[in-house]
Amino acid sequence: MPAMRHPLNPSAMPLARALLDALRINERQWHALKGSRRHRAAEQVAAGLNQLLHHQDQAAMDSLQTALDWLRGDLRDPGCPDHHGTSHQAPGQRATMAG
Repeated sequence: MPAMRHPLNPSAMPLARALLDALRINERQWHALKGSRRHRAAEQVAAGLNQLLHHQDQAAMDSLQTALDWLRGDLRDPGCPDHHGTSHQAPGQRATMAG
């Protein structure tokens, strides 16, 4: 028997979405912010909050873990694919582990 999903406050959903939209790194900001640990962590926290509000628990945990990894410095930007010949990593995706 699946667990019941208790609704969260529906008025929080557009607020959480607006926060995510405000923190998401767009294409024009990508080069300036892609390596900002604090900005990348904030973006992932906002994504995790949105996933949590939509009952996507595993995705929320993954986003929040990624945010912690950015804050600790365990993640870093993999570099510009135009300069390294690798495929482009979209904003918000997990970057490479430091080490």
